[in-house]
Amino acid sequence: MAAMALQDLLSLSGHCVVLMPSDASARQCRDRIARLRGSHDQAFIETVTVVPVDQWLAELWDATFPSKQVLRPIQLLALARDIIESSDFYPENCLNSMAITRQFVDAFQLHAEYLLSDDEDYYRFSTEYQAFYRWRQEMQQQLDRQSALSGQQLPAHLGELLDESGLDLPDHLVLNEGLDLSPAVQAFLHRCAEKTSVSTLAEMFSSALLPRFSAAQQIEQECQAVAAWLRGKFAPEAGPEKSLQDSLFAIVVPDMKRYRGVLNSVLQRQFYVDGLFPNVEKEAREPWLFESSETLLSYPLIMSAWDLISLSSRALPLEQLSRILRSRFVRGWPESRSIRASLDIRWREYLSPETTLRNALGLAHSMEADEPSVSDFLHDLAAMLNVMPGRQLPSAWVRFFDQLLLTAGWPNASDDDVVVQQCRRGFSQAMDVFRALDRQLGDIKHDTALAWLQHILSTKRFSVSRDWPCPVRIMEYDDALGLSFDAVWIMGLDDHALPRRVEPSAFLPLELQQQAKYPDSDPSLCLQRDQRLLDSLLRSGPEVHLSHCRENEVGSPLGPCTLLADYDEDEAWFAENQFVARGDIALPASDAVRAIKSEQRATVRGGTGLFKEYASSPFFAFLKYRLNLREFPVPAEGLDHRVQGILIHDTMQHVWETLKTKAALDACSELQLEALVRTSCERALENPELSALRFGESLLSIEKERVITLVCAWMNKNERRRLQDFTVLSTEQLTESELMGIPLRIRMDRIDQIGDKRLVIDYKTGTIDGRSLSVDNLTEPQLPIYVLAQNNTAQQLDGVMLAQLKSPDDLKIHMRSNWANSVVAKKSRDEDVDTAEKWQAEIEAWSSALQEMAEGILAGNIEHDFSQNHSRGFSAFLLPLLRDLSIEEDAQ
Repeated sequence: MAAMALQDLLSLSGHCVVLMPSDASARQCRDRIARLRGSHDQAFIETVTVVPVDQWLAELWDATFPSKQVLRPIQLLALARDIIESSDFYPENCLNSMAITRQFVDAFQLHAEYLLSDDEDYYRFSTEYQAFYRWRQEMQQQLDRQSALSGQQLPAHLGELLDESGLDLPDHLVLNEGLDLSPAVQAFLHRCAEKTSVSTLAEMFSSALLPRFSAAQQIEQECQAVAAWLRGKFAPEAGPEKSLQDSLFAIVVPDMKRYRGVLNSVLQRQFYVDGLFPNVEKEAREPWLFESSETLLSYPLIMSAWDLISLSSRALPLEQLSRILRSRFVRGWPESRSIRASLDIRWREYLSPETTLRNALGLAHSMEADEPSVSDFLHDLAAMLNVMPGRQLPSAWVRFFDQLLLTAGWPNASDDDVVVQQCRRGFSQAMDVFRALDRQLGDIKHDTALAWLQHILSTKRFSVSRDWPCPVRIMEYDDALGLSFDAVWIMGLDDHALPRRVEPSAFLPLELQQQAKYPDSDPSLCLQRDQRLLDSLLRSGPEVHLSHCRENEVGSPLGPCTLLADYDEDEAWFAENQFVARGDIALPASDAVRAIKSEQRATVRGGTGLFKEYASSPFFAFLKYRLNLREFPVPAEGLDHRVQGILIHDTMQHVWETLKTKAALDACSELQLEALVRTSCERALENPELSALRFGESLLSIEKERVITLVCAWMNKNERRRLQDFTVLSTEQLTESELMGIPLRIRMDRIDQIGDKRLVIDYKTGTIDGRSLSVDNLTEPQLPIYVLAQNNTAQQLDGVMLAQLKSPDDLKIHMRSNWANSVVAKKSRDEDVDTAEKWQAEIEAWSSALQEMAEGILAGNIEHDFSQNHSRGFSAFLLPLLRDLSIEEDAQ
């Protein structure tokens, strides 16, 4: 075939078709032809068609008014999946057939693309080959029944029409020099050469300058070198031959996922810092564009649509419902976003990680009375889900999904927004692809429809076009084929990037793949393909820079690409951050936290919880009780420790409200005690926080049996063995008091009367540590506060006890009093607090420690000991700035 330059196209007469490797290269070629021709004689453009090879073949087929339809790849997947899942070769233990289906369809296309043999003898030597042979026959029968064919079968069918003179070929067919054609396409073009003129377009740069190569330590330093190079290109003193608006610089990478994040960050910091410092008067417009690096589902607008159409009446992730509720793309935003955020908090406190839309709406009733808009659109969606068909065609599902989105008010944005317009157009195109699956899928369930639609949305490449020039294009190696640039930087050119590893098809005989010269079937063929790729990249511009990293992210060494022949050492490129932050800050004379005024002390909230938090960290106490910050609720599987504690406390309360004395306990047999505990636990389960709607009947039934076993063990092992008779005076007694100027609401789990002594008991469902009551480590100040609050009253306390109800095998007691070291038999120790003198000394020590805490709280102390292991961390309080003064702090 004769070779010609681009300007030679101007002298050709008749219709000319130029075949390019990709859409991007075709667009660039059309632009160059227009610039060469100039503004006059616009009719010339109509005589030259520049298209990718696949598009030209499809248009050539459509122009013949064919009786067979060319199926999309996803339509082939739909046909193949049914064939594979109903086959004897399909493994019974396979959880998902899609991976097998994709590999089969790839092999099916490869078989047609490389004109592989149909001789069954080649396919007898492995189960995979036999499966492919059988599946391919069934697949072809399905295609014949539907009068359809695949894209890779198109050249062979076009060849048959060519013999019949049924094709309208152009006068001139020009092939781009960088085209890598399959044998099927090559055979068709060879036959075209008998009927029309076929030539080659040689438009690559052939500069005598060698490429310049440099090495960086790691990917960060490699990206910094690229940023420094671009700064030089865009510097005012650089004096480019043409304006930057008309220039095109390429940054080519081997793997976009690996390079995109680091490269984008470095370019923002060191090349174009306007994006880091938004200006209301000037919109940030980065001069670079990442090509083909995103899918449609990665855009927030499309993700919100996916959340809506994937709703169902079954259990859903709470995170999905939360995203829908707070989405800016549904009606009611931004007017109702505040009340919806409050509802979201309520959901996270009372719902499990997976819940139904019905349960979520049940928790919204109290808010809907005052703010109907908090969940009105969710009620409308729930009504639609109640009448959702069980099975229907993909096109019918598309109509149903459209109604769901309209009901939700999606996208709740102006149609004048360019991003919204393009995203909606892309989403509509994806729905059209799904609608076209009617014949292949038939009536399908909602889950099946979502699975196919998710595949379409997550594989469809999509990017929002920009209305400003982007002279810097960032793309992968293969995407740069056929393109030409003013300058190119090829990154990541190490021995792992090229040559690439061989990956032959597992379904096709290796012998046939190698005979057809399929590059991924043989290392030598793969090496030749990658060498052609590299040569094409090296000729894509007059200035070429190459770089690689000496080591990867984990420190493993990397060498330069072995396919490089000759190159010059590049200069060292260094870049620094292009901004310096300056500002004048007026510092106050004192930045200490203000003390609580005496007239404000009555408004201090928190009760004993305030002292407990202060004992853990004064800073935490300040955040929680002075700034009113709250931990963001995180749904957990099952019952969390707080809910389990509520059930234990309520059960113990109901048990002792019935028994009241040790004598009554001793009179109970074990069966009677178990029946009493069971009844008490069932009463405790009536607590709204233990709703079966939230946790499910099965989980609550399991937890009930655990609590019954635990409480019975506690009663038999500890309460029955007590040395003295006792009477339970009160359970869950709530009183109000004041300690050192701070108001307290006190809820005591239990108070026992033992002779003339009064003992307060605090139940703990976690591990107790007696040192938590010691003055030098007072992390459990509740019991000391109870004692001091009652010390000067007629109902003063004579002792305190921590009761550990963790498991039937882990029951403990820690007691301090003015008469005994325990209520059960226990060996005495010198450090025990078991006399009136020791008890009085303990009260005085507690009083001093709590006085110091109270003074720190009132004075605004916010110290924090970073050496301590605080399991919650600051983020638990700082993430949500929730301030709701109307919620009264629960007594600890």
